[in-house]
Amino acid sequence: MASRPTVHSFYRYNIEQRLLDAQRRVFDHFDVPLNQWRDDKANHAGWIDALLADDSLDDIVVIADIDAFPLSHEAYAGMVAAAERGAIAGLAQTTNDKRPDRIFAAPMFMAFRRDVWRDFGAPSLAPYETGDVAQILTDIAEARGVEVALTYPSFALRPIWPLADRGVYGTGTFYGDMDFFHLYQARHVNTVDLFCAVADGAIAGRHDWAAYLGMIEAAPPEAKGGRSLRQIIRKLRG
Repeated sequence: MASRPTVHSFYRYNIEQRLLDAQRRVFDHFDVPLNQWRDDKANHAGWIDALLADDSLDDIVVIADIDAFPLSHEAYAGMVAAAERGAIAGLAQTTNDKRPDRIFAAPMFMAFRRDVWRDFGAPSLAPYETGDVAQILTDIAEARGVEVALTYPSFALRPIWPLADRGVYGTGTFYGDMDFFHLYQARHVNTVDLFCAVADGAIAGRHDWAAYLGMIEAAPPEAKGGRSLRQIIRKLRG
């Protein structure tokens, strides 16, 4: 039987219950184990470090943002399989305010073996001068020739950030071949509406793209991002 490690997802008091419920509905539908951890004292990286220090948990560590979910059981299983063979697997992201040209496996949805992390020296996954949360794993993996299995964004309902020379991502980003969804900016009411709608679409097996676009248009300006697509393309071209 294939491995089914639990996915761990961190949140604090400011996350709406309906978002938590929508995420759980998707995971339950795809038969993916989920543990939603509320911790109002820890930050994201501190929570991940505590998770890694707990040897009672699965040998395969799977982490997801509270506003992310797989769009099929196969997508989850594929990422777990990559981790089982020793890769650092995750959704692709850049830290645009630090190293915009460096793509890494981000903890919005990622998986890796606990013993690989230990072999890397059991580093803290806290952000550092040139990297974001968990980026250290990609840095070490690349330096050692360890596989980094990235799932790239295919499109975003509201593009905001460049992904180096590989495209763009933003509010309502779909990854791979309809493999994963990540909302971003979950603090906005309209984007939570979008999250719940995409969750319902994933469960139903059909997506109402017109409704999704309408929700994005209704979102406040700060949830839309400060750059137009033309500005993003200009930045990508240098």
